[in-house]
Amino acid sequence: MKLTQLQYFCGVVEHGGFISAARELSVAQPALSRQISDLEKELECQLLERGPAGTKVTASGQRFYSRAKNVLEQVNLARADAKSGTDMLTGQITMALPVGMASHLAAPIVKNVSDAYPGISVRIEDGLGYETGQTIDAGKVDFGLLANVGNLQNVSIEPVFEEYLFLFSKRSGEPDTSDIDLIELQNLPLIMPNRKVNVRRALENSMMKIGGQLTVAYEQQSLLTIRSMVKAGIGSTVLNWPSMADLWFSGDLDARRIVNPGLSRTVCLAVPTNRPLSSAATAAYDIVRQTLIAEVKEGNWRGGVMLKDIN
Repeated sequence: MKLTQLQYFCGVVEHGGFISAARELSVAQPALSRQISDLEKELECQLLERGPAGTKVTASGQRFYSRAKNVLEQVNLARADAKSGTDMLTGQITMALPVGMASHLAAPIVKNVSDAYPGISVRIEDGLGYETGQTIDAGKVDFGLLANVGNLQNVSIEPVFEEYLFLFSKRSGEPDTSDIDLIELQNLPLIMPNRKVNVRRALENSMMKIGGQLTVAYEQQSLLTIRSMVKAGIGSTVLNWPSMADLWFSGDLDARRIVNPGLSRTVCLAVPTNRPLSSAATAAYDIVRQTLIAEVKEGNWRGGVMLKDIN
């Protein structure tokens, strides 16, 4: 099996057919078809179905594509490591961020990595918290950031800090920065994501422990939708500071820290155990850790408390 065959196969999958792949890969279509046929013979299974309607990937092809893509990424990392000196790291790294943190962290992370290592390019994948966890667990990224890791099997973690959650509501009049007892939330119409999302589960479990019950008036998965509905005064939500900070600074929302009991979660750096960090990824990982610590210590991440400062 040759790397060229893996590259050609991934190209056909990604470009949706032989004609487009041949054009993008700058190879003659007959040669491309021959390489794929040789690969299928070696594997003794059909990877692609060719027909009048186009090219479709078989179930075996989908599984093989995931493996082949990972092999090609590891080869590229190995090449980058071999070419890089200790003072001139190069290559692309990919990290996963929950969408509620990405808007706050993406820019400083990319800038700080670029300033320290101009040869390293950072690609960020964002999604809901559980989606980010699945992405890291599957080894699809170099590393990522998670809040409350949960039952992930193939991830090593480094706890960085604890973040407390806030009740965000439309501002009417003077800013309200007072704390709010958890039990007071049971009378409020809330806009929350579904129970797959950790914040929702943690909120409901904490409320049940004190004998209260939430009123989730609207269930929305999109952070953008939740933000717009809260801004319009349709309801309130419970989220971390980065998710809504800009709407607090603009004067649209109040942010009240939840207490008695407080709601918090541990923010961790997470690395897939089946995907060792390259030299470039290790350097970027260290920069991301430093960025997180600076955000908390400089007060930019309200509700964030370094673990060593928690009694």
